[in-house]
Amino acid sequence: MISSVLSSVHILQFEDLSGSELFDVLSFAAGKRESLRVAAVFDGAPIPARDDLLEALGRVCTVTHFDRVEPNPKSEDIQSMFGDPSFRDVDLVLGIGGGSVLDSAKALAMLASNGGALDDYLGNTPTRKIEKKSLPLVLVPTTAGTGSEVTKVGVYTSATGRKYTLGSPLMAAHTALLVGSFLDSIPPSLCAATGLDALDHALESIWNKNATPITRKASEDAAIAVLTHLPPLYQAIVRKDKDRRALQKRMLVSSTMAGIAFNMTGTAAGHAISFILSEQWHVPHGLACAFTLLEVFDWASQNEETRSSLARIASHFYPEVSEQDRLVALLRDRIATLMKEMQIPTTFGALGVKLREEEIEPLFERCFSDPKMHNQLPPMQGPDLYSRLSSKL
Repeated sequence: MISSVLSSVHILQFEDLSGSELFDVLSFAAGKRESLRVAAVFDGAPIPARDDLLEALGRVCTVTHFDRVEPNPKSEDIQSMFGDPSFRDVDLVLGIGGGSVLDSAKALAMLASNGGALDDYLGNTPTRKIEKKSLPLVLVPTTAGTGSEVTKVGVYTSATGRKYTLGSPLMAAHTALLVGSFLDSIPPSLCAATGLDALDHALESIWNKNATPITRKASEDAAIAVLTHLPPLYQAIVRKDKDRRALQKRMLVSSTMAGIAFNMTGTAAGHAISFILSEQWHVPHGLACAFTLLEVFDWASQNEETRSSLARIASHFYPEVSEQDRLVALLRDRIATLMKEMQIPTTFGALGVKLREEEIEPLFERCFSDPKMHNQLPPMQGPDLYSRLSSKL
């Protein structure tokens, strides 16, 4: 993974991970081996490899479990875990799970160093700022999508019900562990949603006002990797192929590559829109991002630099084609076909959302108070967004 040189996070890859190997990583990150105290953050997802690993780790150091994590993690749940007396004296935070778990672990490690309440750090006018480096943090993703293991940001639902992105280089993990076996139990639907989240990360880093030649190269490589490895992994999971560890490792790497890319630029319109879907109707994050992926693709394709990037991605799959417009169209068709094969809902009705056209603007106008929306190239205004959403009724 060449793009790892762009990340401050140590990235290690394993097909499987033993308790002794994990203890070595944690002790190096914490700077101590004797009497190591670990806060293990996870959720209720059935992941036998995680449970076995934590049991083995508990035999060589003190491990306290913190599992009050839900999708779109709530600040009140994180605050409750932070206030638990058993968290007070931990040396290191270990997050094992999907994006919500990893983001929760980030918040706990940040609060351990900076104090206060998480809500104080959220929103466009926070009352507190992150000033100190987080407690040593090791993150282990169990889905291939969020890239949270290598980013400096977390996404949290405040007490008001709004979702906010909180970011600082001081929140970044010390180490990320990519373990192929942790995807053994992932269902096809979750593979699809998280995989498209990774693709969206790569693409939103391209059609982004903060993009540079370096970030575009990282983003293009990430998009190619996701589009190469996600389709065969999804099909292997559908077929229940047992011999798919290599694909799982490759998709984990692809997701991490996308995380490295958007960590440098931030995301754009698709993620700003997705926050409304999650706040209003509790749509899972990956599906919420995929919901408008094609519409934002079409809008972003108006930008010449973006078109050049998209054509370079497409040329990897269609080397015989040289005309830019044709390459961009082929890439869009490839993504649309993949979404259809993975049964991704692309209308409000298919998403299970009942909505009238006159409700779109009042609900989605708050996208424009989200800084991510203003990263979009070309810039998107209200009528541009509302007309595209209306087409999905």
